[in-house]
Amino acid sequence: MPLNEQNINPDAPLDWRTTPEAAALLPTTPDEPLLTTMPLSRAILKLAGPAIGSMIFIMIFGLVDVWWVGKLGADQLAGVSAASFIVWALQSVGTLVSTGVNAMVARQFGAKQNRMAGLVIGQALILAIAISISSSAIGLLVQKVTFVKMGLRGEVLTAALDYMQVILYGLPAIFLAFALDAAFRGMGDTKTPLKIISVGLTLNMLLDPLLIFGTGPFPEMGASGAALATIIAHILIVVWAAALLQRRDIDVRFRTDQNNFFDWPLMWQLAKIGAPVAVNGFLFSLSYMALTHIITGFGPGPLAAIGIGHRIEGLSYNIAVGFSFAAATLVGQNLGAGKPRRAEKAVWLNILYISIFLAFASALFYFFGETIFAFFIDEQEVIQEGAGYLQIIAIFEIFLGFEIVFEGAFAGAGNTVPPMLISVPLTWARIPLALFLAHNMDMGSQGVWWAISTTTGLKGVVMAFWFRRGRWKEKQV
Repeated sequence: MPLNEQNINPDAPLDWRTTPEAAALLPTTPDEPLLTTMPLSRAILKLAGPAIGSMIFIMIFGLVDVWWVGKLGADQLAGVSAASFIVWALQSVGTLVSTGVNAMVARQFGAKQNRMAGLVIGQALILAIAISISSSAIGLLVQKVTFVKMGLRGEVLTAALDYMQVILYGLPAIFLAFALDAAFRGMGDTKTPLKIISVGLTLNMLLDPLLIFGTGPFPEMGASGAALATIIAHILIVVWAAALLQRRDIDVRFRTDQNNFFDWPLMWQLAKIGAPVAVNGFLFSLSYMALTHIITGFGPGPLAAIGIGHRIEGLSYNIAVGFSFAAATLVGQNLGAGKPRRAEKAVWLNILYISIFLAFASALFYFFGETIFAFFIDEQEVIQEGAGYLQIIAIFEIFLGFEIVFEGAFAGAGNTVPPMLISVPLTWARIPLALFLAHNMDMGSQGVWWAISTTTGLKGVVMAFWFRRGRWKEKQV
């Protein structure tokens, strides 16, 4: 019998693997999503503006911690800086879920399949909890030996362990926050995460000095106090985001219509989309652990400098991520709506806008590096090292925007393998290049900064060429 509306029961259990013909007849939203019809510049502003605000708040999370921990001295700051690379690696594992949920929810919204999007979100949250608990258990087992292999000793090692242990116990809150944020972004809403993160940041700012220095009735916790403040803030973010999501016109479901708690094929699809991004990010973080071993050979000053420098560069990075989020959502929804040319144009507009900003940021880094670093720490050695770092990375900073925005565009299409194939080899090329420049060319820590900067430029250029090939438009999600 021909497929038609009379022989499809809209109340029947929904299988996410429904045929395209049947899926087209399932209940949908009445109007086409605005992101697939409004002028692209307006759509980018609508998405990127709040997303950039959210990412800047996340950056401030790190800067506030660094500012307060810096008051404890260079050793404590170096320990937290080293720990941040492992936190980075663990957060990369969290993108296994968030990348998949963003791509799949955006595609379902573009195709007007809100009911399916609700199942994607529910299964993504279950997956996030499972992965975070596993990652936390492994991290607790290997954290000390990892720091020792990185070359940490004495007070620096103690500070790193104090900070890391608290983060590991609170890892489920961080992973859930990532997944919920991605769900809102997939729906085309970047304003709600901005509101939630701003409140979380305020709480973090209030708790940091109280827990680090033991003000009033609070115990003096040092570096671990900064970590605890971050975890408490993330718990608030998760609770509030989950409550707001339940108020939306979307049925977030943790069980399938067959009453199964796990939809294994759906979870596999989420993981398959997110895995290349997670692997890329994880290996990126591991490469920095190797670079840290090189940097520690030049003393705690350069290690503290790169810790602060990364957080300062976070301004550029997080604004680029904001445009990357916009690119991912626009690509996903426009491909879902059958508009690949509009999706491509959206990405190049995002590239234009982030390049304009990064040109300005590069000038600030190049000419005012010492002034920027002096705000965070008083030790002259760290300030000099940090100013040199900012000056060198400023030369290729625009290509950082290329790399991040194109990564988001590929992720929005569910085509996450190409960025991994480009990024991983060039990222790991930093290690032999850093060794060669630092030791063979007698450039010291400056050689490490040059290795980081030049490979960033290469990644951005290669990513642009691969994107122009257009194969990502054919990816099915």
